[in-house]
Formats: sequence, C-alpha cells, structure tokens
Amino acid sequence: MKTITETKQHTQLLTVPEAAQRLGISPRKMWQLISEGQIHAVHIGLRSTRIEQEELDAFVARLRTISVHRN
Repeated sequence: MKTITETKQHTQLLTVPEAAQRLGISPRKMWQLISEGQIHAVHIGLRSTRIEQEELDAFVARLRTISVHRN
C-alpha cells in the first residue's frame, strides 16, 4: 500500500516575495501580476497568499510563447 506522500506530488508554495525573487521582479510587480490575473495565487486565510512554483513555470512558458509569436 502506498502512502499519501508516495502517490501525491508535493507542490512547493512560495510567498509573494519569494516568487518575485525567482522571477527577478519586485514584490509590488508580483502583486500587480496577481491582481491582473496573469499569475494565479492560492489564498490561505485572509492574510496568506502563496504561489505554486508550477504557476511561475507556466507564466514564463506563456511569456516565451508570446515572444516567439512576436518575432
């Protein structure tokens, strides 16, 4: 029998400043991207916002796609 950790992938949740740092942008810009719906965040309670690493990867992939179509 497999345990939960063996069957379910663990998603890394990042704080807004951590996610911003990984993209090389300011936390303020990250909040803007979240409010515009460009990056989806997970809200835990009223004061905790987290972003999945996979969401950052998807955002960067979308930017690459847009860049390729412009050239």
